[in-house]
Amino acid sequence: MTYYIYLILAVCCFIGELFSMEFSLACVGIGLLGSSLTAWLGGNIWWQVAVFIVVAGGAWIGVRPFALKHLYGRSKHIQTPAEAVIGQEALVETDIDPQNGSGRVKVGGESWKATAAKPLSAGTVCVVEKLDGVTLTVRPK
Repeated sequence: MTYYIYLILAVCCFIGELFSMEFSLACVGIGLLGSSLTAWLGGNIWWQVAVFIVVAGGAWIGVRPFALKHLYGRSKHIQTPAEAVIGQEALVETDIDPQNGSGRVKVGGESWKATAAKPLSAGTVCVVEKLDGVTLTVRPK
């Protein structure tokens, strides 16, 4: 009957893993599945604890690094659309005057407030250097 408790705890760990995404609770859940099998086969509490430690530790050392690398290794930093404009070409829509902070550029079909180190006239092609809030800093191409 004690193996039911281990199964319930294992399911709770797997559900919790859906929210944590660290593969830590999954390792504990795998260990609990091992303990459940040991209890179902008639092993005493010391065997159940030993199997839990060995299986959970083995999953932590052997499976967790592999899972983290292959499941989450590709998504280290995802750029937001705002960050993606850095380095792109822009077309000055209205004159950029650094003195009074006026001017707009068009990047990828979107109009942005812009500033530059020196004045730029409308129609000039430039490159986005930096994003500060909703203002782009540009330089002539």
